[in-house]
Amino acid sequence: MKPGTCFLMLCALLPAALAEKMTLRSGRVLEDASVVSSGDDFVSVQYTDGVAKVSYKELTDAQQKDYRMTPEDVKARLDQRRLEDAARRKKAEEARKAADEEARKIRESLSEAERHPRYLEGADISRMFLLLGELSQVEAEVMALQWNALEADRVGLPEDARTFRARMGTYQEQVNAIRKKRETAEQYWQDLEKKYLALKDGTQKKIADLNKQVSQLQGEVREVASQPRTERIIVPPIIRTWNYPPPPVIIRPSPLPPRPHPVPPRPVPPRPMPLPVKPSLYGG
Repeated sequence: MKPGTCFLMLCALLPAALAEKMTLRSGRVLEDASVVSSGDDFVSVQYTDGVAKVSYKELTDAQQKDYRMTPEDVKARLDQRRLEDAARRKKAEEARKAADEEARKIRESLSEAERHPRYLEGADISRMFLLLGELSQVEAEVMALQWNALEADRVGLPEDARTFRARMGTYQEQVNAIRKKRETAEQYWQDLEKKYLALKDGTQKKIADLNKQVSQLQGEVREVASQPRTERIIVPPIIRTWNYPPPPVIIRPSPLPPRPHPVPPRPVPPRPMPLPVKPSLYGG
């Protein structure tokens, strides 16, 4: 019987046992005690000091009868629990054996070459993607582990498959960061493509306007060409030249050749000094 069902039965059959003083077989007293839940061989009692887990052996005979915790009841519940656990273990063992048998059948159905798993490494995935685009080493490792897990399932090696999938979980945070970075880059290129298309539309509009203007000019030229021809006399312009004087001819004297020997300077004769004249007292 489930603990919740036992608790509901206790609440329905024993309302007087709630919130009252409980004296155990050992003489221990629980003040303001009330049973809140029960198990196979115990009851949980809430009292003033907290919650206590009371074994069926600590209950008095009257309490064991009230809470259906007599040794016979406890033994019956424990036996039932053991039977249920044994049935559950047997079912799990049968499922495991069935999985092993299925894996064995898979291995036996394969040829000799197919019985061996074709495991890959991150470097193998990277070489595959060299011509397809950029691939990080972490993504390559994760893809290799995914392939290896599928290969292990194919040849009937469930333990290896679980190991590969467990290793894949260790890369999850790095893969999420790489994917977020790649999404940001893709969004950037999408925005750039939108800007390029907008500029392209503007350029095409300008080209259309220019073509329209060219068409108008061509129409005007054709209109002028279709008019009757008239004789035209073109007088060339008269360009007068200026009579500039001839450029002056500058004749520079050629220097004398140096003398073979230095010539002393010519002596200069002294100039004669005039005689002093005595001034006259009579003036004149």
